[in-house]
Amino acid sequence: MPVNTDTVQLGQLGERTILESLVLPRFGTFRSGSTGIGDDCAEIGAPPEGHTFVMTTDPCPTPLVFDIADPDYWHFGWMTMLINLSDLAAMGATPTGIVVSTVMPNEMLVSDYLRFLDGLSAGADEWDCPVVGGNIKDGDSFTSTGTAIGVVRRDRILRRVGAQPGDLIFVVGEMGLFWAALLRLMHPEQVTVTGTAAERLDHALYHPVPRVREGRILGDAGVVSACMDASDGVSGCLRELATRNNVDFIIGADLLEPSEPVAAVARSFGMEPGSLMLAWGNWELVLTVPQARLAAFNAITAAHQIPYAHIGQVRPGPGQVMLDVDGRTRLLTNLASERFTPTSYFTHGIESYAQWLLKQPLTESDQT
Repeated sequence: MPVNTDTVQLGQLGERTILESLVLPRFGTFRSGSTGIGDDCAEIGAPPEGHTFVMTTDPCPTPLVFDIADPDYWHFGWMTMLINLSDLAAMGATPTGIVVSTVMPNEMLVSDYLRFLDGLSAGADEWDCPVVGGNIKDGDSFTSTGTAIGVVRRDRILRRVGAQPGDLIFVVGEMGLFWAALLRLMHPEQVTVTGTAAERLDHALYHPVPRVREGRILGDAGVVSACMDASDGVSGCLRELATRNNVDFIIGADLLEPSEPVAAVARSFGMEPGSLMLAWGNWELVLTVPQARLAAFNAITAAHQIPYAHIGQVRPGPGQVMLDVDGRTRLLTNLASERFTPTSYFTHGIESYAQWLLKQPLTESDQT
């Protein structure tokens, strides 16, 4: 018998009905691999010769737009895919599949759960990453955790270690759009952005993407010496890469050229656009390229229309990240959302981080 999904709760259906009526029809063999889902384990074929599997797992935090503007469970599904596939992108891997474990309260509406499955399905289609299994259980609040599997050539896998002095530093993606969009949403009376610029900001906020295609292309080409995804922010990536490789990362202030939407929002708040560009939320790839591979890197990015920005250079040093302003270098402020610190928005809330970001100078020597 058809049910009114806007009024019926999951607790009125039971686990078996949820699986057989909602989950299994959604993730048939097209989205879940050759054998479908429904067994105790997912089946994944062996990787091609010379390739290896890589795997990552991440829980999906409550999407920011969910609490601020759009309480649509579609975002939970999309973000569950995004946060896991971004890790695969940083390794240059092609997604093979994902298993998803969800906890749902009994009172969750069927319509909300279906919207979650809609977002998950959209991500599976967008990045050709089938849902190959998972688990559901009841609990006090909704949570979604993904475990994604990818495949990559052993001799082309991207890692965090490998940067050398002389390498150039690049960011693949569009820096700053997420925070520009979020500040516009939080302070509509202060920010006026229209037309194409507004569309770009909305897309960054409501439809973020992992750089799976770009990571795979650059990894296959062998032009990258070190790589990391910017889930916690570009500045956080820079610190991690500099420390792991025992080199200094010198970021050119003149190289932090904001797009017009980012520049417009920064002007509205009287802040440096670099703060928006180096913060988190844009799901970029931060990577280094040897000088000898620069021509090949430029040719590949042009041929595949890969958006990127050159932001600095690797130099010998103890593992610091410096901002070069007219030849003078100072320690770059860490703008990452780092868990278990005062800047963690998970602990202290998005409003707290936003106020901190608005007031934070780009270098530590300028702090008071």
